[in-house]
Amino acid sequence: MRLQLVSLFVIAAIASRGQSEGDYLMKENEREIEANFLTNYYQQEGNNAAVTGGIGTEHLTNFANVFIVNVPIDSIQSIGLYAGADYYSSASTDRIDPIMSSASSSDLRGFGTLSYNRKNLKRHETYGLRLGASAEYDYLSFSLGASFTKEWDRGNRELSIVGQAFFDQWKLIYPWELRGQVELPRSDRQSYNGQVLYSQVINKRLQMSVSAEFVLMKGLLSTPFHRVYFANQTKPDIERLPESRLKIPASIRLNYFPTDFLIFRSFYRYYWDDFGIVGHSAELEIPVKISPKWTVAPFYRYHQQSGSKYFAPYRLHDSQEAFYSSDFDLSELSSNKAGLGLRYSPVEGLTRSKPFFPQERVFLWKYVELRGGYYYRDNGLNAYFVTLNFGFSLL
Repeated sequence: MRLQLVSLFVIAAIASRGQSEGDYLMKENEREIEANFLTNYYQQEGNNAAVTGGIGTEHLTNFANVFIVNVPIDSIQSIGLYAGADYYSSASTDRIDPIMSSASSSDLRGFGTLSYNRKNLKRHETYGLRLGASAEYDYLSFSLGASFTKEWDRGNRELSIVGQAFFDQWKLIYPWELRGQVELPRSDRQSYNGQVLYSQVINKRLQMSVSAEFVLMKGLLSTPFHRVYFANQTKPDIERLPESRLKIPASIRLNYFPTDFLIFRSFYRYYWDDFGIVGHSAELEIPVKISPKWTVAPFYRYHQQSGSKYFAPYRLHDSQEAFYSSDFDLSELSSNKAGLGLRYSPVEGLTRSKPFFPQERVFLWKYVELRGGYYYRDNGLNAYFVTLNFGFSLL
């Protein structure tokens, strides 16, 4: 079934090549440089921390900032940058060591991805390369990827194929009472991701896209400082999981425009992995343009999944098992997320200026967007988040 989905997408692309495009040429890059700055605050509460074996506080705060920019080099080439940093404070990771408010209670992560894209206007194709890195106190990651996009039917249909590889290295930090007594066989991890996405404009009111992914992970897949407590012994151990994991998600997205001021954005995702988890996610967002400048967008997302065969709560594992975890991310669960987005986007932008640019260039602050929501799991974990998004361009 999963391989058939991928095959269908590829067959559709091959079949489409026989359709004539006449004199149609792919759209050239515009001169405009686009940039976004996003800042987000997230806070959660719960009582199933994996650091303390599936019990204990999950209090966490995270403050993240992201900068995204796309710069056209000429009519067919462009470069992009996705970079940022986030700072988190976690009460659960503070329990790695016996001294509270230790170095493990907070951390700063920096990350960035640089991409390059080139178009073939006559063949209606785009080729892309990307290179990225991410670093924090106990974790270092490098990534590389490539993409191919083919469009036809005057840009109304599109097929994208994306491949990425991630190479990660852990600094192995064990719970304080187990140091010198336990050891993981390796500290590296590799992830190989492939995605096929097909999108189509069905008519002026309806757009759709379908995608299938393949994710293969190898290496250290457990977290070194997660504890596991057993039913048949008092001494805990660290979380232990297999050294490979296969994930296969598939999704469909439908956007319907019943009027010029109303959109229904719907999304469904199916997920399967060989840890035993099967998941279903559904989301609906309804942006409503209440004036030429203001858009309001309520949204709701529901997720449900089965539990992994390697998961059990506090003191329910048997120490003779080969693999075990008390991380509730691997448990059977359902969750709800609901919120509201508010966007202010005047036709002429919020501000225009030329203070630092040549005379022919204009800096435009295009819009500002506020998005907030609440998240709740049926095991008691709850969280809220607030995001500000600023859109800019250099014309």
